Amino acid sequence: MTETWVYLHKKITEKIAGEKSKLELPQITIQSATPVGYPIIMRLLQSDKLKQVVGIKELKVWEETEKHLGWIVNGKADVSFSAVITASKLKNSDVKMPAVFVWDNFSILTRGYKAENFADIKGRSINIPLFEDAPPAKITKYLIEAEGHSVSDYNFVYGNPFGRPAQIMADFISGKADTVLLREPEASFAMKAMENKGVEYSVLSYGDVWNKANEGFGIFPNAGVVFKGELVRNYPDIVKLFMEELKDSIEWVNKHKIEAAKLSFDIMRQPQPSVQMFLDNVTFKYVTGDELVDKIEKFYKILIKEGILQTEWDEDLKNVFKI
Repeated sequence: MTETWVYLHKKITEKIAGEKSKLELPQITIQSATPVGYPIIMRLLQSDKLKQVVGIKELKVWEETEKHLGWIVNGKADVSFSAVITASKLKNSDVKMPAVFVWDNFSILTRGYKAENFADIKGRSINIPLFEDAPPAKITKYLIEAEGHSVSDYNFVYGNPFGRPAQIMADFISGKADTVLLREPEASFAMKAMENKGVEYSVLSYGDVWNKANEGFGIFPNAGVVFKGELVRNYPDIVKLFMEELKDSIEWVNKHKIEAAKLSFDIMRQPQPSVQMFLDNVTFKYVTGDELVDKIEKFYKILIKEGILQTEWDEDLKNVFKI
């Protein structure tokens, strides 16, 4: 009988001049308040350019969206993917949201009947994310009134204590709810489930309704990237590179939806075909600079005028969207 021994030896190599070890790189924490950005984040984390200048200490994804705000305010997160409306709560914090890339992200879905406008859902119970004083409910009521209807003709259902998108989606798929307001990706996941079941459904896009109320507005902003102010000041080159790689990641996802679905279906906890449907429906567009500030100003002024947000469009809020 022959006995074979295999020896494995570590080989010490000289570090390339100018190259830093991972521990020597600035370490950052990234968080996301919504699954809508997961395909972008997963592609971004593959960036070789970013890996050369920064280390990812933690990637935090929240089931309970509102909890990410504490991490922003307390400086625990260096980079956050968050809703545009969140900026109204952060204008006195040391943060910047210089890019928005998620647009027209909400829809009302119905099953068992067809709905082309709010008139078609009068008397129905609309399951709404979050709670009564949160923006989804307030914007819904504003759009109902803008279409010429009375809010009193509609019943709004909230979860206890919050309406969670995942639960609303599950109730819609099971038939427990026939009218729901959902963001992406849950809206597409619900639609895919309806198709798999052979159940008819209809979609009322908030982007379409918003533009009826605000003619010529175009796509309306939903979510973008938030940087901790300290990161922007201390590592401007890293922030600049991050934004460039974010833009490239968005463009890649838009052009390679099948590959993007393969990359992100695991973290999204959905079958690949459902993620592909989401990527077909979502609007990813990278907007920054003066174009972003002008669009956000129009958006915020409508929300403030309609009493949806209790804030003021001033230089502090405006500067959140500028670097």
